[in-house]
Amino acid sequence: MVKPSKEYRIPFLGLKLGKHQFQFTLKDEFFDSFEFSEIERAGINVDLELEKQSTMMILDFKISGFVIMPCDRCGDDVNQPVEAIQKLVVKYGEETIDNEDELLMLGPSEYEIDLYHYLYEYAHLALPIRHVHNQLSECNQQVISELEKYRIDTTANTQWAELKNLNYEDPEDDEFFDDEEE
Repeated sequence: MVKPSKEYRIPFLGLKLGKHQFQFTLKDEFFDSFEFSEIERAGINVDLELEKQSTMMILDFKISGFVIMPCDRCGDDVNQPVEAIQKLVVKYGEETIDNEDELLMLGPSEYEIDLYHYLYEYAHLALPIRHVHNQLSECNQQVISELEKYRIDTTANTQWAELKNLNYEDPEDDEFFDDEEE
């Protein structure tokens, strides 16, 4: 893993109270620095609004762009748009604690926020669950035709089909109902 760049750190100690704007661009090189990144090729823009208050900071991330990933259906590359909004609340405390998703506690010796891992996580959270071409016709048709050979007919419930042909009557059932009528 490559050491995080200083371009993803914000020195907040010298910032005045109020709102401040920052921008980050996450490209292939950014994601290459993470060993197990699902994203390899991307062009993601992050607009960050940092609101510094006397007791805390509120960071609002607006993420937009694209990632290129293999299609879950055919395996060819698909350009997936990504958009997300994330919020991080940074409070000042006795020690630095980063164990909650939307809250970061900074100790008195901290003077900057390293957003490197937050940007990585937020970009991955913005990914759609399925990575597929918009239309089946955009997929690799050779792969799709090969997959069709192995398609299972889901309309017929073959596992239970034979049970329909059973003609089973339990003689004790009739006796049970006869006793109740008396």
